[in-house]
Amino acid sequence: MIGKRGFAEGGLLEDWTNIVGQELSAQCIPVKLSYPPQGIRNDGTLLLKADPAFALTIQQQAPQIIERINSHFGYRAVARLSLQQAPLPQKKTPQKPQLPKLSPTERQSIAREFSNIQNESLRAALEELATTLKAKQKTPK
Repeated sequence: MIGKRGFAEGGLLEDWTNIVGQELSAQCIPVKLSYPPQGIRNDGTLLLKADPAFALTIQQQAPQIIERINSHFGYRAVARLSLQQAPLPQKKTPQKPQLPKLSPTERQSIAREFSNIQNESLRAALEELATTLKAKQKTPK
């Protein structure tokens, strides 16, 4: 699938965030990498799908983006960028699993366990950690 989309260098998709950075990778994604018809895998054109609000910024940063990509591959894989302005797919944020609720007795037991700690924020953090761990133990596997 990756090769059909012009990504013989699959590392471009896999390492996109590492190549261009977290901020820029949130604004654009690689779509297709095409090379000249001579069959040489140099001086390609990378098609990026860019959030329309950031397209001008990405266009201004094109030389730096190309340099980062070529440094990543160790040769001049990309010579030009082409931008396609379109909304980016929404990234799914992983949802935290719902943990079972602890009984009042279990909560009181945890509070008693850490009652001798003077630092209030430390005590609260430890109680929260213990509560989470206790709830995870109750989760069926």
